Amino acid sequence: MQSIYYELPLPECMDSKDLRKFIIGKIVKKGEIIRWSIYDVVNSGNKKILKINTLVLN
Repeated sequence: MQSIYYELPLPECMDSKDLRKFIIGKIVKKGEIIRWSIYDVVNSGNKKILKINTLVLN
């Protein structure tokens, strides 16, 4: 198992119902996802950055 931290810029036109699919699509390449969580949202200028922790089985 491996714990990975991500910082994903959130697209401006992202609808909240598509957020889960967007996040999983970005982290699934690292291995089988055990769990993931958003632990912070940062406003950087006019962008939002999601800070995500994920636990994957590789």
